[in-house]
Amino acid sequence: MATVVYNGTSYNITNATLSEVQARIVALNQSVASMQTEVQNSVMLTAEIWRITAGVFVFLMQLGFSLLEAGTVRFKNTRNIMIKNVLDTCVSAIAFWLLGYGIGFGEGSKVFGWKYDDGSIAYASGQNGVDWFFQFTFCATSATIIAGAVAERTHLWAYLTFNFFLSALIYPVIAHVIWSQGGLLAASQTNTVLNTIGVLDNAGSMVVHVTGGVTSLVGAILVGPRIGRFDIDGKVVPFKCHSVVFIAAGTIILWVGFYGFNGGSVSLVGQPPLQWVQEVARVCVNTTISASFSGVTVWTLTYRRREPVPEDTFNAVIGGLVAACATSSVVEPYAAAIIGVVAGLMYLLGCWLMFRYQIDDPVQAAPTHLFCGSWGGIAAGLFATKDGIVSTYGVVPNSWGLFYGGGGWQLLVQILALLLVYAWVGVTTYVLFVFLGAFGVLRVKRQEEEVGLDVAFHGGEDEGEEFDMEDSQYGGRRFLSTRSMHHRMPGVLETIVRMLNPKRWGRPGGPAEAFGQKRDVWHRALDSTPYGQFSLAMYEANYVMEDTAEVEGSSSGVYIGVHDGHGGTETSEFLKENLYFNLKAQFMHQGGQVSAEAVRGAFHETETTFTQVVRQSFEASPHLATVGSCSVVAVVTGNALWVANVGDCRAVLGQVRKGDDNSLECRALQLSVDHNLSFASIREKFIEEHADMPDAVVEKRGGFRVKGKVTVTRSFGDLYLKSHEFNREPLFSRFRVPEPFHPPLLSCEPNIAVRLLSPHDSFVILASDGLFEFISNQEAVDIVASSPRKDIARQLIRAALRRAAERREIRYQDLLRMSSGQRREYHDDITVVVFFFNHEARNKHAKSNMTWNHDISFKGGKDARLALNAAAAADLASPSKPGTNEALAALSSASGSLARTTSSVPEDGVLEMEEMTGPARTNSRTFLTWSK
Repeated sequence: MATVVYNGTSYNITNATLSEVQARIVALNQSVASMQTEVQNSVMLTAEIWRITAGVFVFLMQLGFSLLEAGTVRFKNTRNIMIKNVLDTCVSAIAFWLLGYGIGFGEGSKVFGWKYDDGSIAYASGQNGVDWFFQFTFCATSATIIAGAVAERTHLWAYLTFNFFLSALIYPVIAHVIWSQGGLLAASQTNTVLNTIGVLDNAGSMVVHVTGGVTSLVGAILVGPRIGRFDIDGKVVPFKCHSVVFIAAGTIILWVGFYGFNGGSVSLVGQPPLQWVQEVARVCVNTTISASFSGVTVWTLTYRRREPVPEDTFNAVIGGLVAACATSSVVEPYAAAIIGVVAGLMYLLGCWLMFRYQIDDPVQAAPTHLFCGSWGGIAAGLFATKDGIVSTYGVVPNSWGLFYGGGGWQLLVQILALLLVYAWVGVTTYVLFVFLGAFGVLRVKRQEEEVGLDVAFHGGEDEGEEFDMEDSQYGGRRFLSTRSMHHRMPGVLETIVRMLNPKRWGRPGGPAEAFGQKRDVWHRALDSTPYGQFSLAMYEANYVMEDTAEVEGSSSGVYIGVHDGHGGTETSEFLKENLYFNLKAQFMHQGGQVSAEAVRGAFHETETTFTQVVRQSFEASPHLATVGSCSVVAVVTGNALWVANVGDCRAVLGQVRKGDDNSLECRALQLSVDHNLSFASIREKFIEEHADMPDAVVEKRGGFRVKGKVTVTRSFGDLYLKSHEFNREPLFSRFRVPEPFHPPLLSCEPNIAVRLLSPHDSFVILASDGLFEFISNQEAVDIVASSPRKDIARQLIRAALRRAAERREIRYQDLLRMSSGQRREYHDDITVVVFFFNHEARNKHAKSNMTWNHDISFKGGKDARLALNAAAAADLASPSKPGTNEALAALSSASGSLARTTSSVPEDGVLEMEEMTGPARTNSRTFLTWSK
C-alpha cells in the first residue's frame, strides 16, 4: 500500500493514477488556503471585537469624569456638571461625525484629511464604523477634560460651543499629525522624522491629554477664578468638595477605562495572537505600576503635612495613568515605576504653579493632564526600548530612548511634538474663548454663580431660599429675570428689560476686557478713565456677597458707585444696574448738566422703580421687602466733584496740603454723611422726628437699631420700614415691624455735596462701612498717599482685615483662611474704589459735549506713588492764582443756602456737611464748603 504524507497527514494512493493524485493535491491546497483565510479572518474579527470592547471601556471614562467632577465641585453645582458631561459627549459625537473624523483620520495632506482610500468624502460618513467609534471615544475624552477646569462659573452654551470646535477641528488636527498614517509626525514604516520613525504616543499622552490639559489651562485663565477662591493676599481659600466618595468612585472607573485606553491601542495586525496577548498584558502591567507609584508618591509627600488631601492622591493616580499612555507599550516595568514617581511630582508641581499664579482649576485638570501628559511624552524619549518600539509599531527604529543608548533624536522629536500641541491647541483655544467673551456669554453672572448653577439654570434647590422657585420669578436668583414679566409687571417691564440688556452685562475676569466690554469684577488693580485712574477691590465676608460697585467713564464725566446691601443682594444689584442710568437720564433732561435736583430725582426714581418691582412680587416673595442697601455715588464732571449718599457708605477726599514745616501732608475730608444711629447726633435727630414712637430706636445686639431692625436711617429698599403695604402677611412675622408703627421710618433722600476741585485734591475714596469700621478717614488717606496706586484698593482692605484680626485677637492668616459666612463674625463685606484725579484731563474735558455716552464701564462684583512733583509743590507753596479767591467767593454766593464757609479744617479730617436745600448746577460752578 502506498501512502503520501502531506502537511503531516497520510493519504492512501494505492492504485491511483497520476492525474488523480494531482487532483487530490490541488484540492488539499485549496482546503489549506481556505483554512488560512478563515484563520486570518478570525484574527481580524478578534481585532475588531477588541477595538469595540476597548472603545466601550474608554467611553465609560465619561462616567468616571462625571463622578470625579461632581464630587469635586460644591453641592450647588453638581447637577450642572452632570448635564455638562452628558451634553459634551453628545456634542462631541456630532462634531466628530460631521468633521472631526474626516480631518483626523482621512487621507489628504500631512496636517488634515478629507477622504477615504476610495476617494469618497470622509465627512459625515460612517464607512469605517469600528475605527470611527474607537477614535470618537478618545476625542470625547479629550473634549471632556476641560469641563472640570472651568466648572462652577462657565455658561453652558459657551462650554458646548467650545466643545464642538474642539471635537471638530482642534483635536482632529493633532490626531492627524501624530496618529494618521500620512501624518506629519506619525510613527510608521514609511515616515522618517529626524532619524526616527516619528512620535511615540501610542495611546495619547500628548494627542488626548496634553490637548485637554492645554484647553483646561487656557480656559481656567480666561474664565477667571471662582468667586472667593483666593483671599485678599492671593492665597487659596479651600472649597469643600461635594463628595469624596464620588471622587474615589470616579477615579476607579477612570482607572478601569485606561486599560481600554492603553490596551486597546495595541494593534493585533501583523502579530501572532499569543504575542499580541502578551503585549496587551505588558501594557496593562505598566499602566498599573505607573498609576500606583504616582498615587503613593503624592500620598507620602502630602501625608508629611499631616493634612493629606484625598483628592490629590486620586488625581495623582490619574496623572500616572495619563503618563502611561505614551510609555506603557514601549518601556520596561521598572521604568514604568520611575515614570509613575515623576508623574506624581509633576502633578504637585502643577498644583503649586496654579496656586502661585492664582489660576483656579477646581479638579486640577491642567496639573493632571497637561503636566503629567507632557511628562509621559518626554519619558517615551528617555525610556523607550528598541524591542518595545518594534513590538508596538512593527518598525525597527534608528533611534530609541536616550537612557538605553538610542541617542537624543527620539527625545527631540517628542519635545517638538509637545511644542506643536502647545502652540496649536493654545492659540485656537485662546481665540475661541476670547471670541465667546467678546459676546459676553463666557461666564455666568455673579449672582448666578453665588447661588449655584443648579438653582440658576437647572431647577435645583437652594436650601437658603424662603420661597418656592417655581412660583416666584422675582425672588432670589430670579429677581432679576425677565421670564414671565410680560404678564406679571407690565408697568416696569421696560425698565427691567433695559436693566437686563445682555449688552450691559459683563462677566468677571473674562477676556471681554480686551474688547472694552462691561463686566462684573471683584478686583481691578488700576484702570484709566478720561478723568483719572481708579483701583477697585471687593472682599466677601457673607456667604453671598451683598456689596456691588461700578465705574462708568466718558468724556462727559465719571460715575462711581458703591452699594452696601443688607438682608440680601437684590437691592444692591438693582442699584448697580439702574442708578447710573437714571442719573444719566436726569442729566440729559437738563442738557447734560449735573445738579442736585437731577441727583435727587434719580435717587427717588430708582427707589420708585424698585418699590414697583417688589410690589408686583410681594405675594410670592415677601422677603424682598426686607432687603435694602446703603449707597454712595460720586460724579466727576468738568471741574466739580459731586457726592451723594444714603446710609453709611462713605466718600473721603484725599487732599495734599503744605504743612506747617513746609512738608507736604495729606488730609482727609469726608464728603458724605453717615446716616447711622451709632452717631449720637443722628440718633437724637431720629428720636426727635419720631417722638410718637417710644421704641423708634431700640438697643439690640450691642447697637442702636430702627425698631430693632436696621442701624441706618436712610437707605434704598427696606420697604417694610417705609410702608404698611409691606409690613403685613405674607411677610414672616419675625420680620414685621411691631406697633406702634408710623411709617416711613427710613427714607432714600440723599445727602448731596458738590466741590470745585483744586490742584491739591488728589483722590477720593468711596467705600462701604466695612472699611471704615476698622480704619479712620485719615488712616485710609495716609495709606493711599504713601502707597503705589496699583492695587491700592486691596491694600486698604488688607489694612482693615489686619485691624479686624487684631481687634478679635486672632492671627491675620487665620482670618484669611476662614470661609465665607464664618468671616462675617469678624468683619463685614468690604468694597473700596479709589479714584485719582487727573487735573489736566479734567480741565481738557471741562467743556466736552455732555452726552454721557460711557466709553468705559466696570461693574463689581509702571507703578506711580501719589506724590507731588516739584512744579506742583511750588504751585501749592505760592499764593493763590489771580482770580481764584474771587471765583470761589462768587461760587459760594451762588450756592445760597447750600453751605457756609469755614476757615479751618478739623485736624482729624472728618467733616460734617450741612444738608443741601437749594439747587446747584455744574455750569454755575457751585462750591460747597464745610461746617463743623
